[in-house]
Amino acid sequence: MVAPVKIGILGAAGRMGRALRTEIAKHTDAELVAALVAPGTKLLGTDAGGVAFTSNMRSALGICDVLIDFSNPKAAIDAALMMFDTSCRTLITGTTGYSATEEKALEQAASAITLVKSGNFSIGICVLENLVTKAAAAIPKDWDVDILDIHHNQKKDAPSGTALMLGRALEAGGQKPSDIVSLRRGGVIGEHSVFLSSEMETLTLTHTALDRAVFAKGALTAALWAVGQDKGLYDMGDVLGL
Repeated sequence: MVAPVKIGILGAAGRMGRALRTEIAKHTDAELVAALVAPGTKLLGTDAGGVAFTSNMRSALGICDVLIDFSNPKAAIDAALMMFDTSCRTLITGTTGYSATEEKALEQAASAITLVKSGNFSIGICVLENLVTKAAAAIPKDWDVDILDIHHNQKKDAPSGTALMLGRALEAGGQKPSDIVSLRRGGVIGEHSVFLSSEMETLTLTHTALDRAVFAKGALTAALWAVGQDKGLYDMGDVLGL
């Protein structure tokens, strides 16, 4: 019998951290061994689902096969750099809001670790990216292209990582978005639309997330795939073979 992959979560008490803990508990091929939260958090030492919440990053990286991150850019980069001299050399990050400097730091870290980075781990969004690139390449250059990005009212970054991914997908097809409109309202998990419009017609490509578990499933899929992969920078398209 193959031993389960040992998973650590960075940002274990957040929305995605909770969803990940629930998802991991359903699997026999994955085991939660570390639940990381910020120092000083009231949850420290309490039960996170078979393990205690901790803020000791180095200790956690000493027992994990892979770390899944949904925290903040600084914490993610700190974890990536700490992996250089720990036994865990695989990082899955779904954190968004990186600055250009932080993006470069992550890319440099990927020269020494296995890093899967995505602004959205849902299979549907990954497929949407491919469709957007194909549509952008097929339409005339004089069409208007816009992105609508809707999330819950607690989301800090705007545009979201998903909206930026879709913008890059458009550029890969030879189009540049005229505008990215970001709305933050209620408890919306995630709704993203790309509008490709001429004076006579509009093509709309839309993805709606109905349950946050879809991101947890995707992140765990990426984690199980990444263990044993060569060092380097990957995305969800690599995980799914798209």
